[in-house]
Amino acid sequence: MQVYKELKIISARPNSEAERIADHKLYGFISGKKRCSALLWSKKAVTEINKALNKGVVPILVGGTGLYVKTLMDGISDVPITSDKNRKIAENLLQNDGADNFYIKLQNIDKNLVKNINLNDKQRLIRSYSVWLETGKTLHELRLADKKINMLPNSFLKIQLSTDREVLRSNIKKRFFDMIDQGALKEVKKVEDFDKTLPIMKAHGVRELLSVNKNEISLKEAAEITINHINQYAKRQETWFRHQYNTDYKILNFKDNIDKYCSNVLSLYSKLY
Repeated sequence: MQVYKELKIISARPNSEAERIADHKLYGFISGKKRCSALLWSKKAVTEINKALNKGVVPILVGGTGLYVKTLMDGISDVPITSDKNRKIAENLLQNDGADNFYIKLQNIDKNLVKNINLNDKQRLIRSYSVWLETGKTLHELRLADKKINMLPNSFLKIQLSTDREVLRSNIKKRFFDMIDQGALKEVKKVEDFDKTLPIMKAHGVRELLSVNKNEISLKEAAEITINHINQYAKRQETWFRHQYNTDYKILNFKDNIDKYCSNVLSLYSKLY
């Protein structure tokens, strides 16, 4: 979500002080009226990484979106980007037929893929159907072709920052109210007229804060809903990184001993590279 320019506060993008200390790239580089994909981001990341390497600078990739990181490191299947027209057809069909009927329709097209998609994962259902409209082939068929776009030949030192569960919960709660103090209710007005199916509208807190501005729910209710969603997301992140990331070095409670961990990372980097 930090790629979208409209949501600096809500997405917790680096502040001006952080940007002064170190050069940051690909934050807020795309309008929230557009859809950013792992492939688009990875291509732009490769460009910035190569620029840094050519200057003799070691690029550090930071973030929690596992799919984007995995795409950059491992490559991605060469599945075409679907047109807005076909995506809209899929969205309208899902809305008009309902999730159950849409799911059955997609099952008849792509049984191999659909069995791995949750009925409630509307974004993946729409993606699967729109790819079929675009190409006449299913995602399963396209992936069997195994034509991967490889991003970088470079190796990566993979570091995972982790936090005790209770500390994390406390930080998430504090982050929400800090966000409010910094002007999130005003910021969210920038996207109030956006298409509700756009990825930016799925940023944690956006729908809840829009509802607060419309006097549909209280700020307290918005806080409870958003904090709960973020806690659930953090748990899924932890699971993903545990099984998919193949961490080289895991750091627990980074702030407890910053100097020690930084020294260990630099030592490990010098041995590997």
